[in-house]
Amino acid sequence: MQDMLKLLRVKNLALIDELELEMKEGLNVLTGETGAGKSIIINAISLTVGGRFDIEQIRSGADAAFVEAVFDLRKHETARKAISQICDSEVESLSICRIIERSGKTKCTINGRPASVKLLKQIGSMLVDIHGQHEHQSLLHPETHLSYLDKYGGEHISSLLEEYRCLYDELMKVEGLKKRIMSSEREREQRIDLLRYQMREIDAAALRPGEEEELLSERQRLIHAEKLAESVGRIKRLLCGDEEVGGVSSMLTDVLYELKRASRWDESLNAYHNHIEQLLYSLEDISMSIERYASKIEFDPRRLEEVEGRLALISSLKRKYGDSIEEILTYRDRIAQELAMLEASEEHIEELEKLSLELRQKLSQVAGELSMARKMAAKEMEKAVEHQLRSLMMDKARFKVSITNEADEEGLQVGGEKVAFDRDGIDRVEFLISPNPGEPLKPLAKIASGGEMSRIMLALKALIRSTHDIPTLIFDEIDVGIGGSAAEAVGERLKSVSKFAQVICVTHLPSIACMADAHIYVEKVISHGRTLIKVRHLSFDERVREIARMLAGRRVTETTLRQAQEMLLRYAA
Repeated sequence: MQDMLKLLRVKNLALIDELELEMKEGLNVLTGETGAGKSIIINAISLTVGGRFDIEQIRSGADAAFVEAVFDLRKHETARKAISQICDSEVESLSICRIIERSGKTKCTINGRPASVKLLKQIGSMLVDIHGQHEHQSLLHPETHLSYLDKYGGEHISSLLEEYRCLYDELMKVEGLKKRIMSSEREREQRIDLLRYQMREIDAAALRPGEEEELLSERQRLIHAEKLAESVGRIKRLLCGDEEVGGVSSMLTDVLYELKRASRWDESLNAYHNHIEQLLYSLEDISMSIERYASKIEFDPRRLEEVEGRLALISSLKRKYGDSIEEILTYRDRIAQELAMLEASEEHIEELEKLSLELRQKLSQVAGELSMARKMAAKEMEKAVEHQLRSLMMDKARFKVSITNEADEEGLQVGGEKVAFDRDGIDRVEFLISPNPGEPLKPLAKIASGGEMSRIMLALKALIRSTHDIPTLIFDEIDVGIGGSAAEAVGERLKSVSKFAQVICVTHLPSIACMADAHIYVEKVISHGRTLIKVRHLSFDERVREIARMLAGRRVTETTLRQAQEMLLRYAA
């Protein structure tokens, strides 16, 4: 027995107040009256592996719904290793929890660690395959058939498809870029003209970093030249003196003279003499610098006009290209790179065309290999499905996987022809069937009944499980449209599959329910004026009565009870 779903906990989901359901190995069957809520149990499992949720499913009066599924991974090395890598730790048991609030927010955890719904789907796809009530209707749409074939083809097709999709995505990227460049030729020329004009305007200005600050300082000096000359003149007089008043230099000279006299009587005053002497030397240097500065002060209206014009030019460029000279120069470098790229676009287009051709050649080769692998898998699948159908009371059915290509002059060159292609390859796949001898092969939608469709789906699920090793298979009313010996054959097939995988099945047919390894009864009850869903595992005696109810409805007789007991004993052996 492979790994399995061990435990399901649910709170506040639809009519479920709170329940805890243990699942067993083998074939688990859920039965109950129509509308009892069996499908809600399946939906709860679906939610734990990333299924879609409707806010209306939250139980009335509750703020959030909670679901948790616990899986045993000990016997499934492949899934365990893959999930351990995702979870970044070795795991043997996996607890997946999901809380959906009425606000629409979803909180997910895997073994207590936060996770995304996307991650739930990724992990869930390794553990559970859910066949919903209406999933067999997907077989009516040929666009879904390719995925069934690819799943059946296993790792070989999977690796080829991955390689093909990588090349396809790269080709779409290259051809998309080429198309954008070519389709916007007028915009490209307009952009080139604009960038050239901007570069000429910036280059003509010959800006220097820090220039604006220098000009602002110079303008300040030029505007206030007269007052500046007056202040500097006073500074000179205060430092050096004039004919009427002695300046600071003269005073310091007098101080030196007096210190020299006084030091004859107290040598400690020599220290002050040296300090004052140094001050006098510094003062002389300052005076010379002030003299030179004063000689340069002049009011130059022409120069002021030049400075004002230069500042106006810088201000104009700042409004267009940046908040400072540095930003303007950075913008200039950026548009220079863009201009070079646009001017080289013709050469770039040639490079893209060359790359596109190379990618198409590689893609054509891989597409051909992928198509050949699918055709080989299709032959095997046809035989395998017919074998499965024989065990499902469709002895004479013929099953065909039709693989065709569509001609397309813009497509890939494969096998001497140009054919249409997309992200899935070049193949158009459709399942054909002839349920009865003498009937031609036709599309499923035109020939298969509901019961036949259910059996075909079961055959496909059994085959895909054999190639993908999914631990738990769930069938919600796989028995739609069948009865009698066909129903018994479906039950036996489910029983056979359950020897290699855990199977959980919702059914209304006693011929399927009697084969269960674990029989779970779902019922509605009223508690404190509210309707609730309750579930429980049935004992043998309880199973007898439930099978009898499924056989006879409400009028259970001793005869139906004996018949139910005989059915159970037959498969208990």
